[in-house]
Amino acid sequence: MRQVEFVPFKLTEFAEIFSIRLEGKETTELQEFLIAFKDVDNISLQKDFEQIIKSLAGIVQEGVKESFFRPEGGIGDRVCAIPLFSSNKSKMHGTLRLYCIRISNELLIVGGGGLKTTRSYEEDEKLHSHISILQSIDRELMNMEREGKNLPQEIYNLILYID
Repeated sequence: MRQVEFVPFKLTEFAEIFSIRLEGKETTELQEFLIAFKDVDNISLQKDFEQIIKSLAGIVQEGVKESFFRPEGGIGDRVCAIPLFSSNKSKMHGTLRLYCIRISNELLIVGGGGLKTTRSYEEDEKLHSHISILQSIDRELMNMEREGKNLPQEIYNLILYID
């Protein structure tokens, strides 16, 4: 069992955005993503990173609208990615991925992400790990919701244990 803590990232009237901190780590998954990609030398990766930051800023200002995300996990879960759109037809989506759980129009849980170099996330051990962690968290959160728990209230002091 792994302990997961929910750490506020941005809380506004339109969106409450949390990131996850896994047991044994000092930083959240979002902080690790930001640190890893904020100063990359590759211009294409810089643009992808800037676009993800712009999307996060839009979510903060407008809410956790479905249009900001692309489904990434499996059928029945709420795991998604902040997509990168490009006008370059040879590059439909950027090479960076930032994975999330979109709970509602107001609540978002941001996990980790990374560089996508394979056709699908399942083919990349690191990206697959990020998705698997979020899917485990989402299963636990859905169980809580089925039990009548109010996630927007509970998330502030919530610690989960996942497989």
